[in-house]
Amino acid sequence: MKRWFVASIATATALVAATLIYAPAAQSTEASLSATDSPVWQTNASVQGLTVAAGKAYAGGRFTSVRPPGAAAGTSEVAQAYLAAFDQGTGALVSSFAPVLNDQVYAVAATADGSRIFVGGDFTTVDGVTRNRIAAFDTATGTLVASWKPSVSYRVKTIAVSGNTVYFGGSFGLVNGQDRPRLAAVAADTGALLPFAPNVNGDVYAVDAADDGSKLYAGGQFGQVNGTSQNTVASLDPATGAVLPFPGASAVPPPNGSCTTRVKSIDASGDTVYFGNGGDGGGCFDGTWAADIATNALKWKNQCLGATEAVKVVNGWLYKGSHAHDCANQGAGGFPQGFGYRFLLSQKLTDGTLGPWFPNTNAGPPTEVGPLAFATGGSDLWVGGDFTTSNGVAQQGLTRFTNASPGAAPAKPAKLTPYSVEPGVVQIHFPTVVDNDDSTLTYRLLKGFSNTTIATWTAKSTPWDRPWLHYTDTAVTPGESTNYRVEVTDGTTTLRGNYSDAVTVASAKSTAYDQIIGSDGPQAYWRLGEPSGTTTSVDSSSQSNNGTFTGMSLGAAGAIAGNTAVSTSTTSGRMVGEKAYSMPQQFTVEAWVKQSSTRGGRIIGFGSSKTGNSAGGGDRMLYMRSNGAILFGVNDGAQRTVTSPSGKNDNQWHHVAGTFDNGLLKLYVDGVLVGSTSTGTAALYYGWWRIGYDNTSTWTGGGATQTGLGIDEAAVYPYALSPVQVQGHYDAR
Repeated sequence: MKRWFVASIATATALVAATLIYAPAAQSTEASLSATDSPVWQTNASVQGLTVAAGKAYAGGRFTSVRPPGAAAGTSEVAQAYLAAFDQGTGALVSSFAPVLNDQVYAVAATADGSRIFVGGDFTTVDGVTRNRIAAFDTATGTLVASWKPSVSYRVKTIAVSGNTVYFGGSFGLVNGQDRPRLAAVAADTGALLPFAPNVNGDVYAVDAADDGSKLYAGGQFGQVNGTSQNTVASLDPATGAVLPFPGASAVPPPNGSCTTRVKSIDASGDTVYFGNGGDGGGCFDGTWAADIATNALKWKNQCLGATEAVKVVNGWLYKGSHAHDCANQGAGGFPQGFGYRFLLSQKLTDGTLGPWFPNTNAGPPTEVGPLAFATGGSDLWVGGDFTTSNGVAQQGLTRFTNASPGAAPAKPAKLTPYSVEPGVVQIHFPTVVDNDDSTLTYRLLKGFSNTTIATWTAKSTPWDRPWLHYTDTAVTPGESTNYRVEVTDGTTTLRGNYSDAVTVASAKSTAYDQIIGSDGPQAYWRLGEPSGTTTSVDSSSQSNNGTFTGMSLGAAGAIAGNTAVSTSTTSGRMVGEKAYSMPQQFTVEAWVKQSSTRGGRIIGFGSSKTGNSAGGGDRMLYMRSNGAILFGVNDGAQRTVTSPSGKNDNQWHHVAGTFDNGLLKLYVDGVLVGSTSTGTAALYYGWWRIGYDNTSTWTGGGATQTGLGIDEAAVYPYALSPVQVQGHYDAR
């Protein structure tokens, strides 16, 4: 009979039956767009405004030339300043559209039928004739509309078209010589100034109208509209500009001395309007939010940190351009500070949680923001900004994503390292992989060179959270030699990892400590047996997370026969693994520890700093008080710990292990469970596993002098070991 073990961090399909029925393959491109870039020409500087109309994408910005995809900056350049058009299907430059503007473009919008586009910015001439900051073009002929010529006194930053009305906002005060402070409307056909006349006391960055034309929404750097308090966003009567009640605007926090945030992007789609915010100051609201158009009530709010510059609904998902760098406050599915910038993300329309779409750009000069503008023709997403790469490949200013098959492919699975330490049993553990437009993938474990499927899982993973899968194969014979590999598919593309090295099935129970540890699938395993003078600690797991010693003495007698240990030769002695992780909600930390009386110290745990002290003294850690009690703790908003009886600083080796499984904290000492407690969600952040020192003074009983603390056989697992496994590790000594 086969036994199936699947970590709770993955959704799995596992069938214990004589006949294996395969789980259905995940659908390719789980998001509505592929994460793979479709070819498109580039620009030599930022794209700041985009629209798609009549089979073309129109881009406006700071650029003065464009070039083909793949061409390096300065090569194959075609002069085309501030405004250009590209074929919607091929991404190629439309050379017949070649207007001449004398300054940059910030906004581009189109009529619903695509017959006209409107552009706004800093320019004052187009094709040699006066056009003060706003102009219209006929998409059929590519020519300036001669009769359409409103005159705006200063910068136009945003444009939206609703029916026969063109709404625009910016930094201006006058339109056609009449007062229109920062927000105005003109007729789309004639350019005539309309009665719409709100009085806005600060710059307008974004504007959009409901699909049915019932409301207009404006956002920007303002605090009042028509003399009433409106904190950076307002809902307005589309005919008069009168302020409408907007309870959902409470999503935007009021400004304070250290933080201001403003609405920078708006997309009204169906019955909902979506907003993107950007803030100045640490921890300011930079996220997205949604309101019901009929009632203007708040639907949801996503508080990822990192200013949001663009939002656009495409085929059932909200796509977001930002420099998001901390989505830990979103709970499950979010990513932590330190993981890096995610300039492109998707969100569910229903609740704003992050979706399964993970392409990325960088950020470039002069704004160093990344994406600045989005547009869609219905089944694509055009992205403009200051970036110079997309998905790690040189691509400046402009890129696009479509729903063309097959979408992004999963990453190749890792080569397996199977273990057999019990007669007739092989254990296999491996991390999931990432597919940039599918978070749910199907995995198959293949056995032997015949590639016989012996297990199938369906599991979710993201770039910042890659769960592990686990399998115990008992359909083997002692003395048999076999191998394994993993296959992964997104429903369209299937990849196989390399064959494992052959494993010989055990005929007798192994007594080798390192083999027993390895068979339980550690994410990192530092034996700490390096000779004196060594600076690098070798990771004996298959994950290559070597570490660096600082202030440690090596070569001392260890807890395990045949292997030496380390001890802290300074009060800050430590070893830190080189790989950083964003921490999941299931893990185990384990080590052997030896200390003399009246001393303690930190044994092993997680920290936000690779060098020096971590914020709050670290997290997810085992440490010893000066009275010899062992404590295991996590931070769930408060520092929660469980503790053992005192006296473990008796100059003897003790096995200590802490497990955490979705809020259940357990501490084992010498193979025995000595304490447990329930907590909330453990804090999510990016950091490093550290052996030895981190400042524990803020933790219960922390701050003990750790000099002379002996540590051996330290390991970290991506799941909670069972009591039987912990006892087995202690007994293996």
